[in-house]
Amino acid sequence: MNCYACSQPAIVACKRCAKPYCEDHGNQTYCADCLHPASALPSFNLYRGALLTMLIGTALAVFLLVRLPGETKGAVPVVVGRSSPTPTAAGGGTAEPTVAPGTPAPTATPVTPTVEPTATPNPFIEYVVQDGDTLFGIAEANLPAGDNLNAYVDAIASLNKIDRDAPLRPGTTLLLPPPPAPSP
Repeated sequence: MNCYACSQPAIVACKRCAKPYCEDHGNQTYCADCLHPASALPSFNLYRGALLTMLIGTALAVFLLVRLPGETKGAVPVVVGRSSPTPTAAGGGTAEPTVAPGTPAPTATPVTPTVEPTATPNPFIEYVVQDGDTLFGIAEANLPAGDNLNAYVDAIASLNKIDRDAPLRPGTTLLLPPPPAPSP
């Protein structure tokens, strides 16, 4: 096998480019072409790949900085339903009529069995407004993990039929949407 640059027999092969060369056209490790300063520069494809990687990294960083906090894909959004108060039985039983002395006893009337309404658990969390509370402060303190603060404030305002920027009166009871149920 001859040297790539002359007709002398090759002694060594370059470790970088694998060209065979004689001792006049290289040192112990590299050929004369690989020792040339121009060959120390990265290739055009490597340069272009590095630029493309930096461009993609910059776009990803800008996206992460600009997106809304708490915005995640696949997360269950806060859903606020309308509810009306459920009538509950006070005392839990039927009252017996009392008769004053000297009055005739009432006649017996047939009693029809009645089904007492059962109290359904309220899915909402009740919060009593303290002095100095704001809607944003209440929402931030009770925000379920992974939810958007602005969406949660809007949900509380909608549920309680109040303006999200209106001042709150201490002692007012607010209904807060419950956290989403965990997925099985």
